[in-house]
Amino acid sequence: MEEAKATILIIDDIASNIYALQNLLDKESRIFLSATSGNDGLKIALSHSIDLIILDVHMPDMDGFEVANMLKSNKRTKDIPILFASAEMKEQKNMLQGLEEGAIDYLFKPLNPEITRAKVNVLIRLELQRKKLLEINSALEKSFILINNCFDIVCTIDSASLKFEEYNVAMTNILGYSPDQIANATLLSFLKAEDIPRVKSYSKSALEMLSFETEVICNDYSFKWLQWNIVVKDGKWFSNARDVTERKKSDEEIFRLNKNLKENNQQLENANKELSAFSYTVSHDLRSPLRVLNTYTQRIEDEHGQAMNPKMLQLFGHIKRNAHKMDTLIDNLLEFSRLGKKIIEKRNVNVKELIKYAYDELPAIYDKGVLTIDDLPDIAADINLLRQVVVNLISNAIKYSSKNLQPKIHVGFFKENMTVVYFIKDNGIGFDMEYTSKLFNVFYRLNNSKDFEGTGVGLAIVKRIIEKHGGTIWAEAKVNEGATFYFSLPVE
Repeated sequence: MEEAKATILIIDDIASNIYALQNLLDKESRIFLSATSGNDGLKIALSHSIDLIILDVHMPDMDGFEVANMLKSNKRTKDIPILFASAEMKEQKNMLQGLEEGAIDYLFKPLNPEITRAKVNVLIRLELQRKKLLEINSALEKSFILINNCFDIVCTIDSASLKFEEYNVAMTNILGYSPDQIANATLLSFLKAEDIPRVKSYSKSALEMLSFETEVICNDYSFKWLQWNIVVKDGKWFSNARDVTERKKSDEEIFRLNKNLKENNQQLENANKELSAFSYTVSHDLRSPLRVLNTYTQRIEDEHGQAMNPKMLQLFGHIKRNAHKMDTLIDNLLEFSRLGKKIIEKRNVNVKELIKYAYDELPAIYDKGVLTIDDLPDIAADINLLRQVVVNLISNAIKYSSKNLQPKIHVGFFKENMTVVYFIKDNGIGFDMEYTSKLFNVFYRLNNSKDFEGTGVGLAIVKRIIEKHGGTIWAEAKVNEGATFYFSLPVE
């Protein structure tokens, strides 16, 4: 085994004495420092880690006793062992003084080589052992502080009896038991009955590492979940137990939510099936009487139209218009229901050109007025669905501004965070903002249906299309001062 390094400081006013001692004590594992005065020796002792000082008693200016007194009074050097070297073997008074000043022993001149080596070897070995013990104690103290400041339970358990032997403060903090209650207690005494056989089986296992979870009974009769990680060695469980109660609650909550989600998905799937069945019914069964109504009305008009008076012809006109309106409403409802399943196919869309196209293609039922379009940015969207949005909002703007003497429509945009917000503004009849929350509901209409035709489904379709694109839609208006519809689309 390699001998530990040791540093020896020799303080003697005679250089030849220093040289002789170094030769006598020289080893590869030793480092020698020297000084020829007490002051120089003190400076070296304060600036180096010294394991032994060999100090001459009789020196000019400051003798060995004075040097020893100053060394022992300083915190850095007080524990360094001192070995006095003196030619006065028989002066008991001086020997006692040296021991009182902190010397460990004496070397008497002329030096006996064997005795000198033996004393130095013993003192160095004792000093190195003392320093090692200090290091170990310091490490243990740090470990003790770390363990007691740990939020997890750290403990040792006898692997046969499962009794707690050592534990940190977290044991009492987490479980609420006092040290007296834990003394001589076993891990089994804190477990639920159903966990005891499982943990007992672990105590008989030959595994060197264990990991498991148990529910433990606290002092206030509540329960906590502990996750145990254990190293088995020399008949002991060196254990770490973490409180995972909150994680368990979260897991249970996630499990419950997933279960509810699964049930809700099933309900949604059933609802979609019912909606599909309803859509089929609407498409076929409701349209069938409408077709019959239109056919018979037209036949009566064709065969007896000349004999009918104007009032009768007007009534037949109402019948046909309402049948057409009902057919349009069915189309809109079917389109609204199908939007939920429609897959978005995005590509770059020239919004400005789309606005122009929608405006030009709309039939001139109302006065279209003047359209102003800003230099709108392109956007990634499903062009067919976005066309529906634009057609609906532009047609609404035209319709509700048509009673103005000079109808005007302005289409612009602004950027907000990672979205582009487009707006369509008109100078029409507007609406009361008190009812804006209902504006995008199916069948809800803010204005009198006698004045403006419509099914009340268009804005609901627009809202669903924008939301499927990850955007939002809203409106601002004042009665008789026009309305502005905004819709945002994310920038990709």
